[in-house]
This record gives sequence, C-alpha cells and structure tokens, in this order.
Amino acid sequence: MLLGGGLAFGAPLVLAPQAAAEGENRGRFNDHTENTFGEGGDGELAAGAGITITTSGGGGTNGGTISSVDTSWTPPPCYYAPTYTPTEFKENFQDYLNSPLHSGKGEAVQMHEEAYGEDSEYNDHNLDLEGEGMWWTAVINTASDDHEGKLACNEPTFWVDFGDAPPDIPGVPTPEMLAELAYAQTRVPPTEIEWNPEGTQTVNLATWIWLDPADFQPVEVTAQVEGYDIWATTHAEPTALSLDAGTGDATLHPASGICPTGDGGAIGSPHPGGETDQAPPCGITYLRATHGTGPFSLAAGLTWSVAWEGSGGTGGDLPDGTYGTEQDVEVQEIQTIVR
Repeated sequence: MLLGGGLAFGAPLVLAPQAAAEGENRGRFNDHTENTFGEGGDGELAAGAGITITTSGGGGTNGGTISSVDTSWTPPPCYYAPTYTPTEFKENFQDYLNSPLHSGKGEAVQMHEEAYGEDSEYNDHNLDLEGEGMWWTAVINTASDDHEGKLACNEPTFWVDFGDAPPDIPGVPTPEMLAELAYAQTRVPPTEIEWNPEGTQTVNLATWIWLDPADFQPVEVTAQVEGYDIWATTHAEPTALSLDAGTGDATLHPASGICPTGDGGAIGSPHPGGETDQAPPCGITYLRATHGTGPFSLAAGLTWSVAWEGSGGTGGDLPDGTYGTEQDVEVQEIQTIVR
C-alpha cells in the first residue's frame, strides 16, 4: 500500500555537515543530504541512505573499480529511498521543533502536522504501522555536480508498506539503476602480471607474461533498497589481458596485444623452461635497449565482462570494464664477441 503525504516545508534536516555550506539543501524538513556512493569497509560500499551495496569475490583493499568508455552512466543527483520508521519520522520532526531552526516557520509546521500528525490520514506518522513499512524521502547526492538535477526529487515524504512496490516516479530506484550503481562500485584485484625472465629484459628475447587465475576470481556486487524487494546483482569475470609495450620497438604476442582467457581462466603461461624458439601465447619481445632512453612503461589492462540480474526477472549485460597497471621495464642488449 502506498500512501502519499502533504508538503512539509521548513528549515532542512541536514545529515551531511557540508551540505549547508554548499547550499545543496532545499529548505524542506523531509529532504536528506548525503555524500552518497562512496567506499565503505569490510567488504561493503556505502551507497547512501536506503541503499546498501555488498560485494563478494576477488578484490580486497588493494584493487580498484573497473571503468568503461562505453557507458556514460553516473550516480543520480537525487533519488528516493526508505529513510524513516514511523518512530524515527516523528522523533526527527520533534528534534526539528526543539531546535532554533524552525523559528518563524509556524505555517510549515502546521502543514506538516496536517499532513502527518495526529489528526492526519496517517494517524500520527503511522506509528500504528511500526515494522510494516517505511517513510521514503528525497536523498540528495552532494557528490554530484548536477545542481539542477538535485532539485528534481521534489515529491513529499511518502509511505510504502514492506512487500509493496514504491510509486513509479522518476528517482525511485529500479533494478536497472541499481545494476549500474553496482557496476560503478565493482572492485577487482590489482592487475599484477607475472613474467619470465624476471627483472631486466633482453633485446630479441621474448618475455613470457601470464596471470594466475587463482588471483582473479569472479566478483559479484549487489545493490539493494533496504527492506524492499528491489535489487540487482552484477557478475564480473576476467576475459582478456591487453598489453602495451610502452614503445613501438617491440613485438606483441599475439600481434593484437590482447591475450584471451584460456582453460580454467588462465591467461598466458609461464616459460616452459630451457631454450625454445616458441613464441609465448602472451608476451612481448623488445627490439631496442633502454640504456639511452630510460625504461619503457609496460601497461597491462585486464578486461572484465559484466552481466547482471535483478528483482522482477530483470537482467542483461553491461559494458565490459577494464582495470590495469603500469610498470617500468629495463631492457639490456647483450654484446657477443666473434673470434
């Protein structure tokens, strides 16, 4: 059951201290301001009021978030989310009444009482429905640069029973929006390649490059509206490693510089040992030494394929994401003397 509410004008209830300084609140009691969609800890990412993000799989604290040139999605400047239980809604309003912020706002207080108070259709902030639903409010993402967009969520505080769907209005989280949010928060392990020979490389001697599949397990991220059946889970797994030798004086193996995933998720393979003329399945042959130019910057980027599923039977694919690293490579030239 969805219940609407009247306007609740007045000085704002500010949850993020910097919001008032930045002028991002709109002067309404039922608005929240939050620095949303930032990193949390202990395997969780804090998405903001009413939305939780959890992650499982490879990543840890040393990884990073994937990025893609194929998507322009950014977190919304504002959205609606379950914010108050009935008791919390009333307590927060009482705190507002007891603060000096509401001085001279008697008309706004009266409007709030008429909309949500003891004589309203909600019988004193729906206290008799405690545990059966939540009050939803507008949440402003203070990290967003879309100042106009922050003003778009102007619906008054509304009630949604647990088990019911919120109203279909712009700004209410959908599985698709949550999937994109989870994508933006997907943290993967650092792309640390292994190579042979180690250390300084030699002109015209192939460098064998590979990744240990045990270090790059699939990553799942779930974004969910707290207390409601609105969720999306992304599944990211590595599919290829892209190499850039850092110089045009090199031969890539394969020539495209893209090493695909093989059996068991392995990419490339270690050197087989001994002397071999075999080209590596993934690697680089440097053709010029670095003693006169300084080291080459070897870049390795791991591509992650991302799909998602969500509540209501939703799902699909999201753009491939990449996460990479760079490291300096010294290349020597071995001189031989012919007698």
